[in-house]
Amino acid sequence: MTLPRQARPAALSASVLAVTLALLVCAHTRWPDAQHLKVATGLVWLAASAAVPLVRRRGSRATVARHTLAAAAWGAGTTAAGLFPHAALGPLPFPPVVQALSLLPVAAVVVQQLRTARVGDHARSPLVEAVFLATVLAGIGWDGYARAGFTGDAGWAAGTVLVLVTASLVAAATTVLAVEQPRLRLCGIGLAIGAVGTEVSAVVSAEQPVTGDVGTALGLLGALVLVVRGPRTRLVRHGGAAAARAVRRQRVAGAVPAGLVLADVALFAVSPRDDVLMLVFLGGTVVGAALRQAVTARAVDRTSDRLSFQALHDPLTGLQNRTALRDALTEPDRVQSLVLLEVTGLDDVTDVLGVAVGEEVLRAAAANLREHVTPLGGSTYRVRHDEFALLLPGAPDKVARHLPGVLDAVSAAPLQVPGAGRFPVDALAGLSRVDPGTPTDGGATLPLVHADLALRDARTNPRGQGYSVFSGEVAAQHARRLKVRERLAAAVADGAVDVHFQPIVDLTTGRVVKFEALARWDDAELGRVSPVEFVPVAEESNLVVALGEHVLRTAVDRAHAAGVFDAGVRLAVNVSVVQLQSPGFADVVRQILSTYRIAPELLTLELTESVFLDSDSPAERVVTELARLGCQIAIDDFGTGYSAFGYLDRLPVHVLKIDRSLTQSLTTGGNGRSVVTAVVDLANRLGLTVVVEGVETDEEAAICRSMQAGLGQGWLYSAAVTADRVAEELQREHPVSGGVW
Repeated sequence: MTLPRQARPAALSASVLAVTLALLVCAHTRWPDAQHLKVATGLVWLAASAAVPLVRRRGSRATVARHTLAAAAWGAGTTAAGLFPHAALGPLPFPPVVQALSLLPVAAVVVQQLRTARVGDHARSPLVEAVFLATVLAGIGWDGYARAGFTGDAGWAAGTVLVLVTASLVAAATTVLAVEQPRLRLCGIGLAIGAVGTEVSAVVSAEQPVTGDVGTALGLLGALVLVVRGPRTRLVRHGGAAAARAVRRQRVAGAVPAGLVLADVALFAVSPRDDVLMLVFLGGTVVGAALRQAVTARAVDRTSDRLSFQALHDPLTGLQNRTALRDALTEPDRVQSLVLLEVTGLDDVTDVLGVAVGEEVLRAAAANLREHVTPLGGSTYRVRHDEFALLLPGAPDKVARHLPGVLDAVSAAPLQVPGAGRFPVDALAGLSRVDPGTPTDGGATLPLVHADLALRDARTNPRGQGYSVFSGEVAAQHARRLKVRERLAAAVADGAVDVHFQPIVDLTTGRVVKFEALARWDDAELGRVSPVEFVPVAEESNLVVALGEHVLRTAVDRAHAAGVFDAGVRLAVNVSVVQLQSPGFADVVRQILSTYRIAPELLTLELTESVFLDSDSPAERVVTELARLGCQIAIDDFGTGYSAFGYLDRLPVHVLKIDRSLTQSLTTGGNGRSVVTAVVDLANRLGLTVVVEGVETDEEAAICRSMQAGLGQGWLYSAAVTADRVAEELQREHPVSGGVW
């Protein structure tokens, strides 16, 4: 019958109390022949055990029950051994047998605590340590009793060995637990003393009752220490530095059993005895040492395997990592292709939904790639945060046929993560060939370098396919970029980058109302380098801040010298988002205006619309500060980016520049003219100035006037001119053709 849950503690206490009363009645009849101290100790402990389930509030009900039964078993065993000191169970003396049985529940509790509170799978098992130490202690105890003169027949020897082994197991397990959990040292000492005292009492009471009483007193003392200093909270596994310290303590404590064995062997060598059981104990010690060594070797192997796995695998996705890829690329035995994949669009996921969702998308992408690549005989790696690598059999021209499916596998990842499906995630790829006998240089393999160059080429020249294959042309482009970066750094330092000025004309009057400053660079080695080439290089190599400041200062200086500001004509200068995010950019602008005594409204800073994607970004705050200073803010290439019309309301924008690609569509049919009309109408309604870029024909200019666009810029009026021709452009009045389109 199962007791109700609420009644179990009371029922357990009642059961223990019933056993106590039964033994008390038995003690009344056996008192003249009993060992009084042992009986009294056992009865007191039994009575105390009966109260534990009712007063103890900490720990689970099962834990309280186990501790109660263990304490009650020890008390009942001590009482029974005291009541029948000379009884026997067949050939075995009764006291050591019943005391051994009473210690078994205690041993079970301690072993359970060892299993609960152990350091972890990476450490040697505490239970193995306890068994080995128990074997050593039992052997030493047997030798000690024999040398002290406590001997008997085979029944006595069997009973003594039984209680000796049980008590040694309790003492050893308690010792190992105290080593692993330092806060258990005092209560561990108490339990070990109680076990040893119980063992002494069971073995010697028949021949020396006084010594047996001392053992009983030691058992009671140990039990009291356990009660007073026992753990008040459940044991937990260590982690981090605590686990490392516990492992070091175990290693130090592991030398103690070996020292005890050597001391006992030395004693046995000096004073040998003809004792078969002693040889059995010594053999058991050897077996225990072998078991301990085997378990240690197994733990080392597991740790080594785990560390090897961790060293070669990515913890987030489970894929092999960059180290494993380098190993795979060392001395390849066949022609293969290395594919570097860069995941794009992941930042949008993490910025909006958080890092955890971004990691889920990466896991999904990794699973999709592995599922797609494995049937092809390839391997998948994660080499950086947002970069994967594939190693596939075959030459790049063969492998390239599989890349659309690979890229689709990455693109499908957000759809597999709840909430991330609305964020598009794509991938770019770079391929390189891996030939047998590929050399290595400082651990960086050539295929990795080549694939990275091809990936860079895919970023800048996607050609609509999303990947690039390394070739001589790609290598030449990379060499060119390196040369441009090297020469550009020197040019910026020497102030060798020039500034030209392209006029911006009022479409109605033909007068020049503004100049746009454009960087121009003629290098002694490279010749004329287009801004389309050197500006991206400057952004990649962190030269753009120095370059941008040089262009700004030079443009203002030369415009000022040519009388641009005195004529009330504005100057527009392009500003990179990297400049806006660099500390002190607003101070640089303020200092330039102060030096040349220029009204801030005569300086226009042109930015691309992608700068403003993030609300309250550092770039946005700097733009707001410059607008408050009085500078005009222009959005360059409007209509070609993210169509972010919403930020026109929250940002201090003064000018919209319509991109030349839209201007060219004015006369080609389609919806281009409608788009430009809508943008111009929007700007006029918001009170913004419109500059139409790329005006090359009178027809385009006339269409722009009919739309009521204010300003035009393009070769129809003038290409960018050097500083010495700016004064001439100020005096020009460009003809305005008639006609309404």
